[in-house]
Formats: sequence, structure tokens, C-alpha cells
Amino acid sequence: METTWKVFWALLLFSRIPVAYSTSDGSECKLMSTSELDWISQPGDIVIGVIIPLHLDRIYQKVSFEKGPSRTMCTMFHLESYQQIQALKFAIQEINNNTSILPNLTLGYQVYDSCNVLHYDLEGTLQVLTGFRTVIPNYRCLLDIPLGGVIGAAVSSNSLLLAHVLGLFRYPQISHFSTSRLLSDRTKFPSFFRTVPSDAFQSQGLAKLVLYFGWTWVGLVAVENDYGHQGIQLVKQEIVKAGACVAFTEYILVSRADRNAQQIVKIIKKSSAKVIIVFSTELDFIPIAEEMLRQNMREKIFVASEGWSTSSLFSAERFAPVFSGTIGLALYSGSIPGFKHFLQEIHSFSDLRQPWVKLFWEEVFNCTFLDMENGTKSRRCLGTESLTNVQSSYNDVSNLRATYNVYTAGHVFGKALNDLQTCKNGEGPFHNKTCADIWTFKPWQLLYYMKKVEVMLSNGKVFYFDENGDPPAVYDIVNWKQGPEGTIQLVKVGSYDTTTPRNGIFSIKTDVLLWDNGDRQVGLVICIMKNWMRRICFSYSR
Repeated sequence: METTWKVFWALLLFSRIPVAYSTSDGSECKLMSTSELDWISQPGDIVIGVIIPLHLDRIYQKVSFEKGPSRTMCTMFHLESYQQIQALKFAIQEINNNTSILPNLTLGYQVYDSCNVLHYDLEGTLQVLTGFRTVIPNYRCLLDIPLGGVIGAAVSSNSLLLAHVLGLFRYPQISHFSTSRLLSDRTKFPSFFRTVPSDAFQSQGLAKLVLYFGWTWVGLVAVENDYGHQGIQLVKQEIVKAGACVAFTEYILVSRADRNAQQIVKIIKKSSAKVIIVFSTELDFIPIAEEMLRQNMREKIFVASEGWSTSSLFSAERFAPVFSGTIGLALYSGSIPGFKHFLQEIHSFSDLRQPWVKLFWEEVFNCTFLDMENGTKSRRCLGTESLTNVQSSYNDVSNLRATYNVYTAGHVFGKALNDLQTCKNGEGPFHNKTCADIWTFKPWQLLYYMKKVEVMLSNGKVFYFDENGDPPAVYDIVNWKQGPEGTIQLVKVGSYDTTTPRNGIFSIKTDVLLWDNGDRQVGLVICIMKNWMRRICFSYSR
């Protein structure tokens, strides 16, 4: 947390903030600023800010202090993130086209690419608060266009910082992917919500998953940040309490480009533990996975957290020898009627002037346009390619997870704003039973409705937040299998639903489970009993 605040104050104190000050003699002092962030927007009577990592990484550049800092170069264009942006646009379109929701009003948006960089998440949020492509703390320049709130950030550590800033002004914030249990602290984060469950539930689920199969000697690997530290400690507490033992605990060092991969893989290979729980994001686990291939690691079973359990980055055939048989918890998947058709509506010739469409087109078709110099793609983009003839993670709507969370967040804002608008004076929740004005409402007034919002989902269930801003915790259990083409395929083999009585129902279809050696798991395994297994440690795997 100390590091997070240092970054925050460094940005505020050393950013080139546009300031104009007139002295008594008429002279003027100015600090000029230009934003580095890429963005898209749609005008509306009320605006929603969206901070999302369209790129997963950036080029790490050495700062010499001999010249102004260079622009951060983003890398790893992420098709799933682009799909998430389209889901937000689709949700806004549904709201604006529905005459029973916010009649005579339109919702707009400002979407910023954070590149998974902390200062970009913060800069984008401050620009949303200001209303312009400049960072002016404590000012909103678009006084006639209210800001409904912010969707983001994706990373828990970054959301913690944004929650501190947005909480000062009581602007509602909804994260679609931040799972750290620290964010459930209503005293510190009074305006934070999320459409993804807290890690407090996930950690218990991962521990139950391990104990379900009778694995009592496991290794732990976690990313070294708030997400990893908090999550893996909860897992460790649960499995030790039930009688299992931990062979080792290693942390993925996010401050290093190689993430300390060689050392981590070396320890995993040497350990007698056959089961490894990995609590990490997909980006931070990539160097570890690559090192496992280099060291030809085999015969380990991985238990994955939701941060990488459904990642397409590991679906390539070359990863199959290492990760086939992996089992893990995944965010609950949902369906969005009409969304697949919406995704196909991008036409390169008409949309190429829009930010990100060109990058998307080159990524999905593995080509490059004529005006792009030094292209590394294998062929030239024509602009006439058809999205209906290509299969990618962009147009795969079979298991929408983070994308579904973004879509839900958009509808949560729409429903809360509609509840605010339909309030009747004399029956309102504010002083003297008054209501807020939809054209001039304050952030804390919308926050009141956010806490009580209920949204009907496409599966017929009602979405809501508990007193900590968390949604009902429901997970899918997924198993990784090598498909006919050699690539890894995800198969849903069970579920973990904490909303049911007795602390949740944990169910697995054992007849469809497949481990790394091709064997199927047969029968039912009973969880370890605490009394006679509490302190017995031994190597065991199926």
C-alpha cells in the first residue's frame, strides 16, 4: 500500500497539470499538459468512465532524467479486453434503446486503455473526473454532463488506489475483475463495488477443491501483490486447518521482467509435491509458463485461480504437455443475447479511423495495413476480411466471464440511474423525503441507489450487492484438456455456489475429469477429516 500511495503522489506532484494563474501585473504562469492515453468516447446526457487494459503489458524503459519521460509503449493487444469494451458498448446501446429505462436521456462513455499500468489507471480516472483529456484534480469541467461513475480497474492493486481517490468524492466505482478481499472494507472504500466475487470466497473454494481430491502435500505459487498475497494466505490457512501440508510458497516478482521464473520453476521441479496451486494473473504467469517449457517440466497438476484459469494465452499446443489436466475455479459464465451479431458489425473500411479498430483487425487476421511501417505480420490487410470466417477469443461467446461482468456493470449503472430518476418527491430517501435531480445529481445520491440496485440477468437470476459491495459468489470449476487439434480446451466440470445453504454447494462431475496422463477421475472423493489428518503430511496424487 505504501508503494501505491507513492505512485499516486508522484503523479499528482510531477504531472504536467494545466494550470493558469494571473498575477497583479497581468503576467500569466502556465503548466501545459498532453495526455498519453488512448481512448474512445460516445456523447451522452450522463457519462460512464471505463478504465480497461486493452493492452496487457508495456515496454519497460529506463529513465535517464536527461530529457522528458518518453511515452509509455503498450504491448500485447488483448482480444478479450476488446471484447469487453464491445460488451460495454452493447449494454449502453441496450439501455439507450429501451424506452422504459432512462426515458429522454442517453448514456455516454469514455473508455481509456490503461495497459495494466498503475499510473495510466489513475490518469484515466482523473481525466474522467475532469471531463477532458487533461488531469485537473478537484475540478469537473463538464458541469452540464454528470458523471455516473467509473468501471475499472481490472487489477486489484490498481483498484485499491482508484477506490481511495473516487471514494473521496463518493463516485461509484465498479470493478469487473478486481477480487482482493481488501476491497470489501466499507470503511476504507465506501463507494467501491464489483461484479466479481471477493477472493475470500475463491480461496475457500480452491482449498476445498484440493481437499476434495485428497491432495495433502501441495506447493503454492502466488503473484507478489495484494491479489496474490491475500489470496494465497487464505488458501494456506484453509488447507492447513483441514490437515493438509504446504511443501513450499513462492512469489512471482512483478518488479522483474522475468518474474523470477527460473528460481520458481527450479523449486517446483525439485519438490515432491505433485499438485501446485497458482494464484496469479495471466500476464504475470506467462514468464513462469515459458520457463516450464524451457525446463521441460512434466507430471505436475496445476490448480488455477480465476486470474488465469480461463486465459486463452495458454491454449496453444506447445503448452499442452505442461498444463493439460489443470483444474481451477473460473468466474461464473453468462450469455448475452444478440451479442455475437453485435461483435460481427465491425467493418474495417468504415471503422478504421476509430481508435483501436486497426489494431484489432491486424491482430485477429494476422496481417498489417499498408500505412503501417515495419510490420511484423505475415501478410497485408485488405480490409475486406470477414469476421464470420475466423474463430478467435474475440467472437467466442460460449463462455463470457469478465466480458459478462463488464456488461453487467453497465446495466447496474443504468438501473441505479433509472431508480434515481423515477423517485417521487415526498417519497424520496433524502432530506425531507426529497429526490435527486437526474440532471444535477450528486455522486453520493447515486451511491445510495447503487447499494440497493437489483438487476435481472439473462439467466433469470437477480444481481445485487451485499453490504460490502460484493456480488453473490458463484464459480465454475474448469478442467483443461488437449483437443483434437492439439490446443488446450476448457471444459466445465462443476460449480461452487456460496449462495446455497451450509456455506455453499461444491459439485464436480468426476466422470468427465481428465488428468495430464489421460486418465479419467472416477468415483467420489471425500474431503479430509480434521481430527485424524490434522498433522499428517505425505506426498499423494491421483
